Amino acid sequence: MTVKKISAGVWRAGTFFVNWYLIDSGQDGVTLVDAGLPGYHRQLVNTLKRIGRKPEDVRALVMTHGHIDHIGMAPVLADWRVQLYLHPEDTELAKNPRSNKTEKSPIPYLRYPATSAFVAHAVIKGALRPRRMPSTHPLTEGEMSDIPGRPIVTHTPGHTDGSCVLEFRDHGVAFVGDLLCMASPVTGRSVDPQIQTRGSNRSSAQAISSLELVRDVESRLVLPGHGGPWTEGVAAAADSAKRIGCR
Repeated sequence: MTVKKISAGVWRAGTFFVNWYLIDSGQDGVTLVDAGLPGYHRQLVNTLKRIGRKPEDVRALVMTHGHIDHIGMAPVLADWRVQLYLHPEDTELAKNPRSNKTEKSPIPYLRYPATSAFVAHAVIKGALRPRRMPSTHPLTEGEMSDIPGRPIVTHTPGHTDGSCVLEFRDHGVAFVGDLLCMASPVTGRSVDPQIQTRGSNRSSAQAISSLELVRDVESRLVLPGHGGPWTEGVAAAADSAKRIGCR
């Protein structure tokens, strides 16, 4: 289990393979960004304790997209009566992870050590046997003022149909989900921002097009679903991804 303070009121949690995050908005409570794999629910209480919070302090879970490694703890959080938010175009994907479709078969990518290790980790952490996905509230474009931290939502399809970037401007951070990745699919080591592989994206061309939608994001600190932080802003991250292209 990893718990690391990223900036004031922002923590990164999860494992080497998958990140989830906590935003502490003081008296308004805590918002979680993404929910890791199903087995990560064992991290929840201890992670909250590490940042001086309790389960009853969690007000909302906002999910950047509907893949199982980003929604896994949602059923447990629903049991806690936490409000869950997901873009409507990923609702069916979240309910039925096996319905996921990608541009290319993911099978050839298993020759990459980091990809095969990630898949093994996901299976161990319950990716093949998730609980039923609870109902969610829709993430909509613009500021979501009813969520602690008031995230600004930008719909960025490509990795999935409902992928979104979530900017918490008051905290100076932008969560890009899997629109951008900062971990190599080959080695797992940190890399400059790039889009996910064709074996992971619904449409890589659409993902690259979506990079143009987030160039005006003001926050300099960019936090991905996989890999470490990027401190040079979203526009520079988008330029990096376009230059590198996709596998």
